Amino acid sequence: MPPKSLLALALLAILMLFSHGVTTLGSPQPLNGTGGSFSLKLIVNHQPAHYDLASLQRAKDQVKCRIKHQILPTSNEIRPFMCPPADMVYAVMVGVGTQTGFQNYQLALDMAVGLSWIQCWPCRPCRPQLSPVFDPTKSPTFQYISGNNGVWCRAPYRALPNGACGFRIAYRHTPEVSGYLARDTFSFPTRNNDFVPLEGIFFGCAHQTEGFDTHGALAGLLGLGIGVVGRPPTAFTKQVLPGHGGRFSYCPFVPGMSTYSYFRFGNDIPSNPPPNVSRQSTPVLAPLQNSEAYYIQLVGVSVGGSRVTRVTHHFFRRNAHGTGGCAIDIGTQMTAFVHSAYVYIEEAVLQHLRRHGAHIVQVEGHTCVRQPAPHQDVLPSMTLHFVNRSWLRIMPDQVFVKLVHGGHQYRCLGFVSDSDRTIIGAMQQINHRFIFDLRDTTPIMSFNPEDCHLDAA
Repeated sequence: MPPKSLLALALLAILMLFSHGVTTLGSPQPLNGTGGSFSLKLIVNHQPAHYDLASLQRAKDQVKCRIKHQILPTSNEIRPFMCPPADMVYAVMVGVGTQTGFQNYQLALDMAVGLSWIQCWPCRPCRPQLSPVFDPTKSPTFQYISGNNGVWCRAPYRALPNGACGFRIAYRHTPEVSGYLARDTFSFPTRNNDFVPLEGIFFGCAHQTEGFDTHGALAGLLGLGIGVVGRPPTAFTKQVLPGHGGRFSYCPFVPGMSTYSYFRFGNDIPSNPPPNVSRQSTPVLAPLQNSEAYYIQLVGVSVGGSRVTRVTHHFFRRNAHGTGGCAIDIGTQMTAFVHSAYVYIEEAVLQHLRRHGAHIVQVEGHTCVRQPAPHQDVLPSMTLHFVNRSWLRIMPDQVFVKLVHGGHQYRCLGFVSDSDRTIIGAMQQINHRFIFDLRDTTPIMSFNPEDCHLDAA
């Protein structure tokens, strides 16, 4: 950014610090009249009916980038390295600001980030988004956080020469998202189509947004990290859950099957699964020192109903230094298995396909079967086994993705091999409800199969 632009932003920040005031301490207040519960409209950006080679490779690269630079523990620094959103992005609708400054925004969900942020005016450059860029000068409840605030303005945030508290997020191939730590009112829809405000939510007001693909709609991210001990609790979950039920839930639907479902908090979460469906649960591990991700204990994998015996819990164990392990993240497009387990899982898939007479091909390094039918009937499901004898069954449509290349149709294995760890991504979570209960010392993840497009009712 040119020096004159940086100077202009600095001067603007100083003026707004005086005009809006500087917040010091305090936590968000409970939502009035909601009984400690509310829901956000969960949407997904346009996802093509099939991949081409470029988009499939881009999806797999995004998974590896997130594992290396967002899921893995990082140093306690001001510039945590981040990756642009994937082609398939689940997002929520959130109102930000009050009076003439109020706007509804689409924010991508990210369970590995401890700070929500949105584009703020003036922005250099202003990325295209669905709603007008947030203008702090129009919202009377907006406040910048002082650089002298020892409670909130500490690592990974830092005091700036203009008196504000700054944040900066480095991206993969381009500069960064940067701006100021701030507070304002976030608003959420109620069942009667009204909006209920939640005052004083901490977020990043981003004035520089290089390297963030908005897909023409996204205004930023909703950070849902589990919270790292010793860091300011700026994750959205850490701010709202203590006063609003201590639980959140989502049910990702097949893109194109529905216009939306809901990201639910507190008592808005269905108390029971659908009829004749069992709800299972598994513990969430204690947070790592420098990672916001949600880790669970994966102990094995089955393909087509048969256990892959060579894949044991040792492949997915998180060690004392934070390496290894298995995390779950709706912000990662597809699942990655640590390479030592991936080779056995892929071989089990190939053996299943051979037994059923599928036409197996390699398409530019991707393991695929030729379409059309009858191959759809021979594609295996996959089951992830967790501690407590709980298990998550992934249906064939989420095990294999559709690829069109050279005029031919294929179904390709929709997983990634990674050298570091295992991540259960959004594609393999489709049509399951996940409930994260963070009220106890040991958090719990519950889950059950569900037709998620019906969650809009």
